[in-house]
Amino acid sequence: MLVIRQPDAAVMTTTDAKRDLPHAFKVAERHRVYVTKDGKPIGGLVSMKMMELLERALAEQREREERRKHVSVRVVRRVAEPSGENAHLTPAQGIALVRTLSRSAHAIREAAKNAGA
Repeated sequence: MLVIRQPDAAVMTTTDAKRDLPHAFKVAERHRVYVTKDGKPIGGLVSMKMMELLERALAEQREREERRKHVSVRVVRRVAEPSGENAHLTPAQGIALVRTLSRSAHAIREAAKNAGA
């Protein structure tokens, strides 16, 4: 069974789309159109505005993947118990702290790079 949980979406079978393609495109100007065959989604029709959003999202994803290729990770095993002001943190809290610090460092680096441009 196909369940669409998008508030502004329409469903059309391949037969319906072939029968009246101009109508299918008109619907796609206002809604996301999921195209189904034998009750299973096989594709979709979207407006030009939605296509621009998709293209932008795909470009951003490719950029993120490209940046990740150049990131090196080193695993360091903790031998001793933690000490200092962060000794009380759970592993999840420690990861969240590192994530926050990494994002801050990245923002500072980007700001410095943009200031020099």
